[in-house]
Amino acid sequence: MSAWRSRRRDSLDNGLAAIIWIIAVIAAFFLIMHIILVIFEANQGNVLVDFISDVANALAWVFKDLFTPDDSKLRVLLNFGLAALVYLALGRVVARAID
Repeated sequence: MSAWRSRRRDSLDNGLAAIIWIIAVIAAFFLIMHIILVIFEANQGNVLVDFISDVANALAWVFKDLFTPDDSKLRVLLNFGLAALVYLALGRVVARAID
């Protein structure tokens, strides 16, 4: 393979790795924002709060009921926090594997 093709391939790999990492960070951002909004009891009738909640619930699909403590704020912190950590960890691992 020529040096030009090798550089081009490296550039594409770097770009894909960056995109995967950005997607993981955005997912974690929505999950963390949801945690903050729940802990500080944001107005559930607000459109922005509702949007963030909908996105976070979709992202936390398998983690939503993993832990079930009686305190609803602690439940959100544990479940959505774990989901955020998993997105960041997997995003980093996949990005590094590609890069």
